[in-house]
Amino acid sequence: MNAWLENLEPRERNALMIGAAMLVVMLAYFLGWQPFSARVDRLEQSVQEQRALKQWIAGAAQEVQRLRATRTSATAAGMGGQSLLAVVDQSAKRDRLGTALKRIEPEGATTVRVWFEQAVFDDVLLWLGELRDSYGVRIASISIDRQGSAGLVNARVELEGGG
Repeated sequence: MNAWLENLEPRERNALMIGAAMLVVMLAYFLGWQPFSARVDRLEQSVQEQRALKQWIAGAAQEVQRLRATRTSATAAGMGGQSLLAVVDQSAKRDRLGTALKRIEPEGATTVRVWFEQAVFDDVLLWLGELRDSYGVRIASISIDRQGSAGLVNARVELEGGG
């Protein structure tokens, strides 16, 4: 190789050296710098997207906290200062379940157990929905047994209210 280079004219040797140097610079750019630079750009874009997502999540978390606070105060206001036992008793009697209501038993300040016999299934479901929507009462447990007549059930329900 050295002998071949020495046989070239000085101008040819200089052109060849300049071309080789340019080739080395181009290879360094395309195999080293350009992929590195592209990767940095992608990572910077990813960081910006993650920051935007973090900001959105923080806003959503604040909204969730605000809604929880609103729901808690609405639940307390929705019961009108009455106990869960009073709300359950009055609403059951008002919603055509008075004759089927056999027993209401308080279980602490925020839990009530209710027993129905020969109640209309649809009326029980509507009543439970009203308690949830109007008073924020949750069903802790429920057991419903079908009776001989169509649409009639015996039900045992444990309800939890805000308190």
